[in-house]
Amino acid sequence: NAGVLATVDGHRFLIDAPIRDGIPPYATSPADERARLENAQAPYDAVDAILITHWHEDHFSPEAVAAHLTRNARAVLISSPEVVARVRAVAPDLPVQRVRELLPAPGQAESMSVGSVTVRVLRVRHNPTRRLPEQHVGFLIGEAAPVLHVGDADPAADNFVLLRSLPKVDVALLPFWYLHDAASRRFVADSIAPRQIVAVHLPPADAAGVARTLREAGANVLLPPAPGSPIR
Repeated sequence: NAGVLATVDGHRFLIDAPIRDGIPPYATSPADERARLENAQAPYDAVDAILITHWHEDHFSPEAVAAHLTRNARAVLISSPEVVARVRAVAPDLPVQRVRELLPAPGQAESMSVGSVTVRVLRVRHNPTRRLPEQHVGFLIGEAAPVLHVGDADPAADNFVLLRSLPKVDVALLPFWYLHDAASRRFVADSIAPRQIVAVHLPPADAAGVARTLREAGANVLLPPAPGSPIR
């Protein structure tokens, strides 16, 4: 789905992972991959931080996040108060230093450090939906070659004005619907302007068709071929 393990400046970040049941038709990890995620086993044994954009089940499971934090003493959780409260509800003994709540004002960004890496939390609104999470954030990780994860942010120009005052995006992890037609791709080029795009949140049944559309359009977009696949 939208869950990735990103290495930035030697530090490792789990973003919108791990999850459990998810929401069909979006993908969830196979059982063996999920076990490695939750048990902090290789390649998930040296994660420095878990970053969660919002509480929807296809991006977040409080039980799964708590399981990883319990087994990986080095990792911290960075997210909104709403997400943190859900994790604390299933893991009330989690030490306060393992959790960092941050919720900037709408359209603003605030930063914190994970080791030597700057993590900017971006307050960007979610796509309109019946189950609208008011506390939705994105993340811009790093300084020299920042990685952007937008969660389910509304793909509208005004939602990304805050990027103008931040380091230029190197790699953008974007929902596939940001790229499905020429107008959407122009929005990405104008409002996000990444060097490289990785498409995520792609239902398995739609993968072949989306890949064909992007290929025919000549779009410079990477599509992860399967869960657990490396992207470089």
